[in-house]
Amino acid sequence: MSDTRQSDLLAAIADAQPGLSPKLRAIAAYSLDAPERFIRNTSREICAALGTSEPTLIRFCQLFGYSGLSDFRIDLALALARKPQPGFVEPLAHDRRQVNMEAKGRIAAAAAALVTEDRSLLIDNGSTAELFAQAIANADEKTIMTTGLMVAQHALASGRHTVMLTGGRIRPNALALTGRVVETVLASMRFDTFVMGADSVDPEQGLSTFLEDEAHHTRAMVEAAARVIVLADRTKFLKPSLHRICGLERVSILVTDLPPGDPLVGQVRARGVEVLLTPAAEAAE
Repeated sequence: MSDTRQSDLLAAIADAQPGLSPKLRAIAAYSLDAPERFIRNTSREICAALGTSEPTLIRFCQLFGYSGLSDFRIDLALALARKPQPGFVEPLAHDRRQVNMEAKGRIAAAAAALVTEDRSLLIDNGSTAELFAQAIANADEKTIMTTGLMVAQHALASGRHTVMLTGGRIRPNALALTGRVVETVLASMRFDTFVMGADSVDPEQGLSTFLEDEAHHTRAMVEAAARVIVLADRTKFLKPSLHRICGLERVSILVTDLPPGDPLVGQVRARGVEVLLTPAAEAAE
């Protein structure tokens, strides 16, 4: 994650707007005046609306420290959620799947090696959880429950596992289930391990997410498991967040691509959490 990113993206765009070129200034205005369309529309649709090119759109995102449109839009959605009168727009599943996917794949593979002895798994929704489900597709037979529609599809692919959905209302932008039904179903169940993601990981604040209902049902998933494994690439640390799921004391293992020398590694371990660093992170030291 680039060190040039701003803590308040909306303010950073507004501050930079007057000094931008006309085309970049038009993109800035669109992101501020019509943030939902900026987050929801394809890059081609945005460019058509503004009469600009995709390279110019990417260059605009890079001005604020982002590699491209997907990670820019995720942080734009977070910035909207933090406004005094939130106008939250959930990031698209497609955008989440575009960010840091190579690292997420290594994290998922490392986590798969941790559950070989487990018979029952509870799996979160999200891009890293989907990669984890792919990584265990050919593992020994397990009973799997998930809130993620794509997670269920990947877990079913080999025909080895018994796969269940929690039930609930479908969040179309996340391809995930949500609502009180999730909590009701989980109240009478117990799993060996919950493999989860988080929108924000903070040594002090713990694990947090974008949405209040997701915080509620993810907390229920934590309580329904004997062990919690968190999968978090480096972009998830110290993100400003709204809704707390739990403290790190509920986490057994954190699998991440942080480099070993990162102060966050020591801070998380000081909370009693085992930190498993992916091979690429270790090689980077």
